[in-house]
Amino acid sequence: EAVATLKTLEWTKRCKVTVVLSNHFVRYAVIPWSDGLATPAGEEAYLRHHFGKIHGERAKSWTPRASEERRGLPRLASAIDTALLEELRSAFPPGGKATLVSVQPELMEAINRWRDAIPREGAWLVLAEPERACVAMHREGGWRSVQNAKGDWLTLLDRERFRLHDVPDVVLLAGARPPAKSEGWQFRELAA
Repeated sequence: EAVATLKTLEWTKRCKVTVVLSNHFVRYAVIPWSDGLATPAGEEAYLRHHFGKIHGERAKSWTPRASEERRGLPRLASAIDTALLEELRSAFPPGGKATLVSVQPELMEAINRWRDAIPREGAWLVLAEPERACVAMHREGGWRSVQNAKGDWLTLLDRERFRLHDVPDVVLLAGARPPAKSEGWQFRELAA
């Protein structure tokens, strides 16, 4: 529906457009570093392999991408349905006033926007949406965990804390207010 609306917009001036996709439309994974990825095709195959292990056959119809992190550290990867990407591109035909320059998953856009807010000792980044949350943990210079699921953000965050070991207690929170009472968390609200 949103893509159909994009196609009906009449752009009055030339502009460059970046589309930020809700986490609802994106799958994420933390991918182990590999020194053997010498080509873009090799990297794409590596990412597809990992998403396939997690999500099965349906991952074959996705377009994966990975963040550029420090050598030797796990990388945060995203995958978007290729048909959705093609629909978005078709909303910005060649020669039109609006040019699509980027399609970014919400989590990746948030990481870029708030990169300087992440403490050196690590933190959780929580992006709360109505009935959905994306929770990612940054520690020791890299992304160590990511979960993107339906449900309450605090429940997902607490579940991740008990699933993992040696986790930071700082939570960078966007899209929701911190609870009045919380055990073991230090919340920092991020401005929209």
